[in-house]
Amino acid sequence: MKKTLIWLGTVGLGTAILAGCGSTTGGADAPVIAAEPITDFVSQSGEQLLLNGEAFRFSGTNNYYMHYGDNKAITTVLDDAQKMGLNVIRVWGFMDGISHGHTMQPEMGVYSSTEAKSGLERLDFTIAEANKRGIRLVIALTNNWGDFGGMPQYVNWIGGDHHDDFYREAEAREAYKNYVAHVLSHTNKYTGVAYVEDPTIMTWELANEPRAQSDTSGELLYAWAKEMSDYVRELAPKQLIALGSEGFFTRPGEEDWAYNGNEGVDWERILTLSNINYGTFHLYPEHWGKHNAEQWGTQWILDHIDAGKVANKPVVLEEYGIGAAEPFNRDFIYDKWTRTAYENGAAGTMFWILTSYDKNASDKLYPDYDGFRVLADGGRTNQVLTRHTKQMLGQPVELKDSVYFTYPVDNLSVTDQTVTVQSYVMSYKEQPTELLLRTPAGNYPMEDSDKDGYYSAEIKVEDIGFGEQQLITVATMESGKRITDKITVKFDRPITGYKMGPSFDFSSGDLLGWQKEGTWQAKWKNPALEVSSDLGSPMLKLNLVWSGKNDWEELKLRNMRIKNFQQQNRFTYDLYIPVNDGDKGGVRPYAALGDGWVKLGVDKYRKQVSELEKVTKNGKQYYKQEVVIELGDISGKAPDIFIAVVGDKLPMDGSVYLDNIRFEEATYD
Repeated sequence: MKKTLIWLGTVGLGTAILAGCGSTTGGADAPVIAAEPITDFVSQSGEQLLLNGEAFRFSGTNNYYMHYGDNKAITTVLDDAQKMGLNVIRVWGFMDGISHGHTMQPEMGVYSSTEAKSGLERLDFTIAEANKRGIRLVIALTNNWGDFGGMPQYVNWIGGDHHDDFYREAEAREAYKNYVAHVLSHTNKYTGVAYVEDPTIMTWELANEPRAQSDTSGELLYAWAKEMSDYVRELAPKQLIALGSEGFFTRPGEEDWAYNGNEGVDWERILTLSNINYGTFHLYPEHWGKHNAEQWGTQWILDHIDAGKVANKPVVLEEYGIGAAEPFNRDFIYDKWTRTAYENGAAGTMFWILTSYDKNASDKLYPDYDGFRVLADGGRTNQVLTRHTKQMLGQPVELKDSVYFTYPVDNLSVTDQTVTVQSYVMSYKEQPTELLLRTPAGNYPMEDSDKDGYYSAEIKVEDIGFGEQQLITVATMESGKRITDKITVKFDRPITGYKMGPSFDFSSGDLLGWQKEGTWQAKWKNPALEVSSDLGSPMLKLNLVWSGKNDWEELKLRNMRIKNFQQQNRFTYDLYIPVNDGDKGGVRPYAALGDGWVKLGVDKYRKQVSELEKVTKNGKQYYKQEVVIELGDISGKAPDIFIAVVGDKLPMDGSVYLDNIRFEEATYD
């Protein structure tokens, strides 16, 4: 994704605060870390990271705005990390082109600009301030994605056609090497220390989340990782090197795309490279279409730790996140994942994302753009992460048995009229003997019928009552002690139908607020959007190019002018795609809320075109797909929606069409 923070097991401090709001947690609950300047490099031997000959484990986070933030934006993140006990932060060491008024490489091979401020100076400041606080850094040198330039910018610079030209073309590889040499040889203006001589920089990371989907054998990315890790080792012999991978496997016979080589990443083979010191892996189950987030994620962690042991290399859970809008108990999942990583020997963990002060925000806090924000506010999430940090730092910690609701979660709106309520007991000292669900309609026994730790009870909403209701789960432990968790859930009346809300009739020839947005491995043509009657009636026409080489070639369009948006419950549209010879490829449309970038319907409508209805319009044949996107509770959201049209190895240089775009409001008894 685009995020990460780290915790290292040697330095920290007491109390956690909310940036700009004063102390909120006591020193007895926070890790104790000496905030002393860093003088020694972290090294690697076998499965361990070492500091001064001793095993070194860390817990940390990510932050992506340190290379363009102002002084206070940077120092408040570092202060909050220190006060949480975190002593490693992963940051970006690239800005290709100009973004947020800053740059590190405005043009290929050019490293300064009179039109933008220096992102490298901001990185200098970050490194100097991190050193004062005993915080080490992981610095990524480019991005798989287009944020802040990255690989797509290099491909554009060399006039390439495909994302993976970044790995294949000698011109792109040489440009990347030149940039790496420029950064690594740089001397910090605040400390006077060359980057390659500064132990504050724990790790150079070759890229953030590199993928090479055009070569599912994994050979292309492996060769690139070998070439670049060898090159960085020549320049920086004292610092660690990691790839920055999400951790996708290439295992024959696996059906799961994260394990079968679909992304062109052979994580296990790359881990064997002599100049890769440790393996990184990321974890975003819901974004990856894994809807049993805790269980899938826990196994993902175990599989990577086991693979690291085979390779005799450390592994780091470098990014992980449960979004605020996802229907999961984030605190429970973070507790389970970090416990799994700690107990099974992961060298480090880094949650996404610690943010702090923002002078432009009304509450002076950096907005929760992606839904993964963590604040040093002393809340339950903060407590879970702080407790884990103490474990990773080898400090005494009181581990208390706790019980969590896993479904529903606090403040969730539920439309189902029969609900299976689930709870999980996180046991450290004693086991539960009984679980009980307390509701306004009475108590329900909860049973662990699958013996997997999840206790459940089925309830009928009409018995509980519609509207906001409080549920309490009570676990009785072996000693007779009771522990509880409490949530408030909104039970909606059954939906009996839908009435028409805002709809789009393009007969006026106006785009009605729809505008083009970004792409991934696809291209907009010029004009990108227009109103057309090619199919007999006015529709929204998207002019685009899909190479057909990748299973995810995405174009986004956006509208921020939806009337009465907060009252709507779903929206629908029809997608028309010209029929191709041989019915090649597929589509996978989805949507996202602009307010928080909450993805909706990911892979729900993934279809091969051969599975779609064929219709004739104006004498030509088209594939027709009817798409219905459930919006969920958007009562507090801004009127801002994205439609993402994604080609799945579907070759096309032409146009697709959207018709009958309409929003609908649910009706009830």
